[in-house]
Amino acid sequence: MNIKIRKWVNKLFIVHCSLFISMALASCVDWDDHYDANTALIDSQQSTLWENIQANGELSQFASLLKKAGYDAILDASQTYTVWAPVNGSFDYDALSAMSTERLQKEFIENHIARNNYIASGAVSQRIFTLNEKLMHFDGSQNYSMQGISIAKTNLASGNGTIHTLNGMIPFMPNIYESLNNYDYPIDSICKYIHSFDEKKLNEYKSVKGPTLNGEITYLDSIFDEHNNLFSRFDTYINVEDSNYTMIAPTNEAWIKAKEIVSKYYKYVPSFEFMENTSTGTDKRKVNVTIKDVNYLQDSIVNLIMAANLFYNNNLYDNGKLKNLAQGQTLQCDSLISTIYSKIYTEDAARLFENAIRIDKSNGTLWVTDSLRMRSWTTWNPEIVVQGEMSSLQSSTVNVAGDPERIYVTPGTQNPEVTGKISNDMFAQIQPASSSTNPGVVYYLPSIRSTTYSIYLVTVPANIVNPKAVTKPYRFNVSMGYADEKGYNQDNDRKWTVESAFVADSAQIDTTYLGDFTFPIAYAGTGSYYPYIRINSAVTSRERANYDRTLRIDCLILRPKELDDYLKAHPDYKYDTGIY
Repeated sequence: MNIKIRKWVNKLFIVHCSLFISMALASCVDWDDHYDANTALIDSQQSTLWENIQANGELSQFASLLKKAGYDAILDASQTYTVWAPVNGSFDYDALSAMSTERLQKEFIENHIARNNYIASGAVSQRIFTLNEKLMHFDGSQNYSMQGISIAKTNLASGNGTIHTLNGMIPFMPNIYESLNNYDYPIDSICKYIHSFDEKKLNEYKSVKGPTLNGEITYLDSIFDEHNNLFSRFDTYINVEDSNYTMIAPTNEAWIKAKEIVSKYYKYVPSFEFMENTSTGTDKRKVNVTIKDVNYLQDSIVNLIMAANLFYNNNLYDNGKLKNLAQGQTLQCDSLISTIYSKIYTEDAARLFENAIRIDKSNGTLWVTDSLRMRSWTTWNPEIVVQGEMSSLQSSTVNVAGDPERIYVTPGTQNPEVTGKISNDMFAQIQPASSSTNPGVVYYLPSIRSTTYSIYLVTVPANIVNPKAVTKPYRFNVSMGYADEKGYNQDNDRKWTVESAFVADSAQIDTTYLGDFTFPIAYAGTGSYYPYIRINSAVTSRERANYDRTLRIDCLILRPKELDDYLKAHPDYKYDTGIY
């Protein structure tokens, strides 16, 4: 037996085994269903797919592109494929030849090849995934087509698969992830950032296993899936064909401009002092914190924050209205919810798509915008709410009769004479240790940005549950602990003295403005190192009859100053407060 015959016999044995497996797994048609099993093999079956394509004069342009993309070797091997090969002159050969090898593979070659054998016989209506994971439609009875492109010649048999010639190329329909390039629009800044998380992972299910060597499985044919860590972090799988997403893609100009603005909220210093309050609150321990690379930290966090709210799952909530939103049309919806569950209400949601260009993709829509029209507080500088009962952020208490109590006010138990609603249905009750002391509590403030906040304290009246309880106003001192622009700790005790608005005959869940405060540096992203706020009851012995010394704290609200100003000018404005 000569080498050529031996090579063919070996291939034929592997092909028949492969075909048997393919029938079991994919229900593909075997050649025995199309040809009489007793007839001699036709000549083309004695050659590989590559050999038959190369020998076909109508496919010389396709063959040239296969060779450039490295698919001559793949189609000459034992793995079984079906190839839908466009004939000469039915596609722009010069344009495809000018493509990079990687792009040619993804957008053209793999768009026309599928694993397993797919025969045109009788009535056919199949949905087939090509090598680039695109879902194609293979249809017909006497006249067949692939994804709407008519087939010129069917069932050109090869030793390792089948060839159908096409009267044109199958258009490549990229998904959102595949569109993150600079081919048509100048969006390479956001593209470069997202692709920086790319990696390839072996798909063990799709790969063909070989022998085990030294205790490790080898693979005769290794299939790798594209993976990106941002997909799971943002819960946005824009590379999956059967999903439906909207992505806002800022141009380079929009990205750079927004980054200059966002960076102001994330100013870091190489080292800063963190004051660790003890459980008793009577002494404090200073901790020196060092940031290895300030510029890297800022750049990483700013990029992450800017990209986080660019993605929306069109199959969830009111996001479905994005499917039919036409370019130039004003979005009408109650709210949009991003894949990281940020809620953006009507007015701000509509702004996101103003003057943007809509581009439909195989798994959703890409909106290219020349400006990230996001309010700072909906994305990179949100309002911060610290629940009073959150013991993990109660860093210390002083002059307190035991631990602060976490009081539940379940629905239906609140005194109907008390107006307002307690967030999270809980508040902290902090009672004085004796009749002659004032209680105090310190709260750490998480995720602080380098910006100015308007700070509010929400307190609860004594009669929140018991209508007979006597309500009195609160008076308290407020001070801040923070690091200045050089990283040195500042602890301004008794900086403010404020009073609540409670009166005996009109109790309410009250929001008291404490004042504006500017944090010189950002803490978000540095770990569990936070600035803090100290709240002490400030009632003298002569004032006990007029003020309540027991502190009942629902929550603290740190509202960005620009949001606070906007609310004063637009009292009906609706935004995601984070308070429930």
